[in-house]
Amino acid sequence: MNPMDNTNQTSPKNGRGSWAIPVLAGAFALSLGINGYQAVRLQDVNSEVGAVQQQVSELRAGLSAVDKTLNENLGVVRTDLDSARKETQESVNKAAMAAQIAARRHADKIVSNLAKSEEQKAKQMAAELTQVKETTLQANSKIADVSTDVGAVKQDVVKTQSELQATIAELHRATGDMGVMSGLIATNAKELAALRELGDRNYVEFELPRNGKAQRVGDIQLAVKKTDVKRSKFTVDVIADDRKIEKKDKTANEPVQFYVLSKARQPYEMVVNEVSKDKVKGYLAVPKVQIARK
Repeated sequence: MNPMDNTNQTSPKNGRGSWAIPVLAGAFALSLGINGYQAVRLQDVNSEVGAVQQQVSELRAGLSAVDKTLNENLGVVRTDLDSARKETQESVNKAAMAAQIAARRHADKIVSNLAKSEEQKAKQMAAELTQVKETTLQANSKIADVSTDVGAVKQDVVKTQSELQATIAELHRATGDMGVMSGLIATNAKELAALRELGDRNYVEFELPRNGKAQRVGDIQLAVKKTDVKRSKFTVDVIADDRKIEKKDKTANEPVQFYVLSKARQPYEMVVNEVSKDKVKGYLAVPKVQIARK
């Protein structure tokens, strides 16, 4: 074997051994560095954890103080609420009591007023009842008086009717100045009243001056032109239907007749009962059946 060949075979081994050691040393150093860094970092983390724990403790202490303060404040608020509730309840009770007292007083006042009103009404009704009784007594007295008066009036009526019948019996008929039989003739106021009671005609009384001037009597006109007291005669103009008729020298209580054709088919009758120097007095008898106007 060639010695050169042995030397060439061991050289490579010696070369690998020369670079492996430094590498291992470097790795070890790196491991130590990493471990040192981790130790330092762990220490920092522990410090930070401690600081955080201290902050947490401080925060807990603060929260505990806040909680204590809140509890104290809540107790004060509850106390205030209880006091306010108590005061409010007392105020409500006082107000309710005052309202009840006021309501009772008002009710008592109303009852008192009603009692007074009822008493006044009772007095008024009693007074009115007394007045009604008095009025009733007066009315009964008046009724009795009226009954007496009615009896007297009945007697007067019977007497008047008797007198009327007697007066009517005394009336007489006469022929008028136109030759027509007249109705019953009245010579005075009493007999004229009897004629009115009979109701055969309508009667209009008149009192006319002797001045020749036309005066309206009923639905005609009369003008007295002349009077003769000694002979109880008179002259009169009758104006009707736009005509003038002279009735000359007529005598008292004589039926003076004339027609008013626009009014009736029966003759009108004028009777003068009194003839004086300046006037005449009498009545006009007008037929009741009138002609209807067209």
